[in-house]
Formats: sequence, structure tokens, C-alpha cells
Amino acid sequence: MRLKLIACKVLFREFSYVCSTSDNIVDITWIQQGKHVYPEQLHDLLQQEIDLIESGEDVHTNKVSEAGESDEGMAEDFDAILLGYGLCSNAVTGIKAKKHRIVIPRAHDCITLFLGSKEKYAQCFREIPGCYWYTADWIDNSLMPGPERHAMMVRYFEEQGYDEETIEYLMESLNGLKNYHNCAYINLPFFDKEKYRKVTQEAAEYYDWQYHEIEGSLSLIERMIAGEWNEEDFLILEPGESAFATSDEDILGKYEVTKE
Repeated sequence: MRLKLIACKVLFREFSYVCSTSDNIVDITWIQQGKHVYPEQLHDLLQQEIDLIESGEDVHTNKVSEAGESDEGMAEDFDAILLGYGLCSNAVTGIKAKKHRIVIPRAHDCITLFLGSKEKYAQCFREIPGCYWYTADWIDNSLMPGPERHAMMVRYFEEQGYDEETIEYLMESLNGLKNYHNCAYINLPFFDKEKYRKVTQEAAEYYDWQYHEIEGSLSLIERMIAGEWNEEDFLILEPGESAFATSDEDILGKYEVTKE
């Protein structure tokens, strides 16, 4: 199969590795990490990328001429468009395509993709409440909570001229960490390095959190790229269908096309 993957860069290592070993041809568009903070913007960005793919104007996809050389010709069509996202604050709801199937993992967010299944995510959510998750990709793509980020924020407020008492108030209100009591490092095959574990352990010590280490899995990503899309783990949208959030373990449902 020839697949188009639109994915968050926070999953760059995992998707890149799996795609490189797949029998399928996977063309990848990476989206900047952090867009989930603004779900409406992320929704519009994903829909725009899908629309550009279907119109042949996607700047990320190689186009091949009849002579086999890359030029401004048409790209070979895709068998499906894969979204390397979960529900992500409802950002994928309403997403649709006119020509292609869209495949979305049944996941609340990227942590499910790092853990390998929504069942493993639900188990961890129950057993480790109030948990901040750390992975190699998250650490590489963002400044995670810890002494370094705390110091950077303090320096910024000092440069703005705030006094010590105001800075303390701002740090408490803006950090958004008061409801966290645990942190977990997801240990993934091929990407586990001591430096990432150390970042997580330093954060646990700094915030007085309980440190956990969880064995991750590439299973869900592997099946996604292999085209093994069972209904239990993936939502498959046919052309014209769109996704919506459910309140049950399915996480995602779909509005089917009404036939007149």
C-alpha cells in the first residue's frame, strides 16, 4: 500500500523507525509539536493538509512525471490517509476527506501511542493518577517540567520586572502542576537512553513526585503502518464520513454519509 501519514513531531522517532522497516510506502508530513494546546487551530491545520493532499497541492508529497522524474506532475494516489494523533482535545472531531479513507487510532492523546493500546493507557490512568508523562520525543521537542524550565520561567519574569512575591504567584498559577503527584518515564525500545530517564528523575525529585518507569510498546504504531486496522483500535472514516468524540471506551465514533 501507499499511505500518507500526517503526524505530530512528538512521535517522530517511533513513526520514522516503523515506517523505515515497513513493506508499505509511507509519505510523511510532520506537524509541529504543541499544536494540541490550541485544538481548533490543530483541527483546521489537519483539515487543510488533507484538502491539499486531495487537490494535489500538498507541498510535502513528491510528485512524479510520466518519465519517472520528480517535477510538478501528479503524485501517485494514496490508499489511505493516516493521522498520527489521538482525540487530542477534540482536534480530530469533524475531520473528513472527499476521496480517501482516513485512519485514526482510538486514543485520547499520544500517550496511548507510546504505550501501545488504549487499554494500557486506561490501566495506567487508574493506577497512577495525576501523572505527568515523559518520553524521549517529548523531552527532545519541548522543555518539560523540571528545574531547567522552572529557572527559565523565573528569569523571564525577573526580566519583566516582577518582584519575588508576584513571581511566586505567577509560577504557581501558570505552571499548572498542582494536580500532579506522579511522573512516569515511558521506556521504548531503541530510544531508551539514560539521559532521558535522568530528566524524568530530576523532575520527580524537584517537584516531590513519585517516579515511575513504564514499558512502552510500538504495537499500535506498527499495526497502523502495516495496514492492520481493526475496529477495536482504529476508527476508519470512508470518504465523506467525519469523527466525533464518544463518552465510552471507543473514544471515537463516526458520522456516516447519509444516502438520499
